[in-house]
Amino acid sequence: MSNTNQPSGRTLFAGADSLTDNHALIEWCETTRRILHAAALELGITASELDARLRRVGGGAVVVGGLSARARARQVAKPIQQASEALVVASQYIITANNRFVTAYMPELEQVGYRGSRRPDFKFKA
Repeated sequence: MSNTNQPSGRTLFAGADSLTDNHALIEWCETTRRILHAAALELGITASELDARLRRVGGGAVVVGGLSARARARQVAKPIQQASEALVVASQYIITANNRFVTAYMPELEQVGYRGSRRPDFKFKA
């Protein structure tokens, strides 16, 4: 799962060698969070769609090994849904790592003029 649109040719799992400064680290955290979040959404949607499709196999009335179509569909889709949930947690840990970096290294960041990357409030334009 690498993103070819990332700046400087970095990929998601390139390792720490490409994280050479504070900008690179903060950018990597933000890009990784976005990728993980998008992947979590995609897996969640896939799990739901697959579950719905598999429930209809055999008209939904076929019982195999004592399991209904619904139970069999759930057996297949549930691990995909759990993977989606795991990516959400992974995304949250990336945010935590970024926040801890900024907090732990604030004296050094302030020395080089870092003010944080707070996004401006949402505004309506005419």
